[in-house]
Amino acid sequence: MRGKTHLVYYFVTNTYPQAPVQLQRPATHRAIPPWSRIMMKFLETNKSRIVTVTYIFLFCTFFLFSLLVLQKKMSDYYFSTSKTNGTFKKIYEGEATWLNQRMNNYLRSIIVEQGVAAHVVGKDRERLSRIFDPVFASFGKRYVPVIALFIADTKGNIIYQNPGSAPALQTSHLASPAIRSALASGKPVYGFEAGPLPLHHCVAVPVINDSDGTVVGVIKVATSPAYFHFTYKWIFDDIKTVIIQTKDGSVFIPSDLPLPGEPSPASKDKREQDIEFFKPILNQIDMSSEFSDLRVKDRHFLVSTSSRFLSPEGKEMGRILVAYDMTDVRDRLWSDVYLWGGFFAVSAGLMFLINFVGFYKYERIITNQGKVLAQRSKQCALGEMLGYIGHQWRQPLYTLSVVIQNIELQSQLGQLDDALLKKQVTLANQNIQYISSIIDDWRALLMSGSSRQAIDLRASVERAIAMVAPIMEMNRITIDNQIKTTVMTLGFVNDLVQLTINVLLNARDQLCMKDGERIIQISCREENGSLVTVRFQDNAGGIPKHLLKRIFEPYVTTKDKADGTGLGLYLCRQIAENLDNGKVWAENGPFEFQGTRHVGACICLQFAKTTQRS
Repeated sequence: MRGKTHLVYYFVTNTYPQAPVQLQRPATHRAIPPWSRIMMKFLETNKSRIVTVTYIFLFCTFFLFSLLVLQKKMSDYYFSTSKTNGTFKKIYEGEATWLNQRMNNYLRSIIVEQGVAAHVVGKDRERLSRIFDPVFASFGKRYVPVIALFIADTKGNIIYQNPGSAPALQTSHLASPAIRSALASGKPVYGFEAGPLPLHHCVAVPVINDSDGTVVGVIKVATSPAYFHFTYKWIFDDIKTVIIQTKDGSVFIPSDLPLPGEPSPASKDKREQDIEFFKPILNQIDMSSEFSDLRVKDRHFLVSTSSRFLSPEGKEMGRILVAYDMTDVRDRLWSDVYLWGGFFAVSAGLMFLINFVGFYKYERIITNQGKVLAQRSKQCALGEMLGYIGHQWRQPLYTLSVVIQNIELQSQLGQLDDALLKKQVTLANQNIQYISSIIDDWRALLMSGSSRQAIDLRASVERAIAMVAPIMEMNRITIDNQIKTTVMTLGFVNDLVQLTINVLLNARDQLCMKDGERIIQISCREENGSLVTVRFQDNAGGIPKHLLKRIFEPYVTTKDKADGTGLGLYLCRQIAENLDNGKVWAENGPFEFQGTRHVGACICLQFAKTTQRS
């Protein structure tokens, strides 16, 4: 019967072992670190501490989970700010590209249709004025704040500038990097410039002579960066924007940008409000980052700094700052955090009640079950022990009975002499000594030392086989012991004897249900130089697959509950774990005995060997 109890020592003493033992993990695991032993000792000294430690652990787990929730919400917030900032950046880049292409296509169409190249070569200012004065006015109708329009020859001299340009822009020579670049490359040039003109966006389109393909001049259109300011305002009505100019490494808000015509009073007021908003927080904005998250009074703002004004050479000339109110988004996320905080507080209180009430109730249940288990196991073990002792006593007692009857018979027949009496007395003494040795063997099995020591595998197995030999012979079971070498390990005196007896008698129960040859084979082999694996194999057919992993659990058995308790192999596991790096497992497999192949269950015991001698 798999799982039937045969271990006597554990239940008679009701403790296993009597002295505290430092258990070691199997070789496949690392040894228990010192801090784990301290924690185990701390818990074992006072069971009520388990409740406290468990509550603290659960509380910390919930607290950690709360931090993760908070981190997730903040991550969602920064993700939202990042997406919003990306939208601002895409709007700027899209508008800049669209403005550049529209300006270039518009000017090139005029150059071709009006024959501007010939007028530039001839420096016909009057003809250029008739062509480009309406062009300058048309930009205002297209809601493009163009502040100046210039036409320069190949030397950079201005041969046309619109009279509507601001007085500060009136000049006869324009030292513009964009014009120089357009003259040199013969391709349109885009970017931001400043000085002598204020900060502006420029489009420089080369004027190419159709006859020979040479560049004869450049048309430059200067647009106020307020174009991008208004673009954001058209899309978002709840943002604050301001344009800053980079100059000598410092940042400042420029004065009112020159625009064609007077802006509406409402626009000017809004613009002044935006400037007043940004002035006190400029030193708090991180210009090296794509955006900043700032608290202004009781509101939270995303300040985007990613829209940069670059010159044709790629040098930063300025930026447009966009402030977007994220207070509602942030409050919505924080409301979830507050809700989780309340849930956490309630859950913590419930956990405390569950731990305080439930654990003590669970402890009482486990204690009662342990008492029932110990009592039942003790009764089974004592009953089986008496059965084994009675079986082994039966033969010598029968011999003693025959000796007494023989003495009486010889006395009645008058044939009792000193020689015959001495012979019968000697035979009686031998049987009495045999009975005494049986008592000593079982008594030794019930006793164990208080400290671990080196124990011999071969001697322990041979002793166990000798103790159960009469029972095995009665059931026609052959034990094939192949352990011929001395192997030492650390454990208590009778650990291996008890485990071997338990496994052998457990196999006997199963073999008794089998017809034909009944075999138990015991073998061992060394693995990895320091581990020894002992195999107890029988030919009883094996253990059902669904029980292989559970066979060492208490109350698990392959027979009817009326025939066994299901505690035998469970106690084998406890003994195995008491050995040095010991562990035990079950498997099904074949083995050979006297040239014949057999199949059955195999109980495998593994432990670390030692060179220490007892």
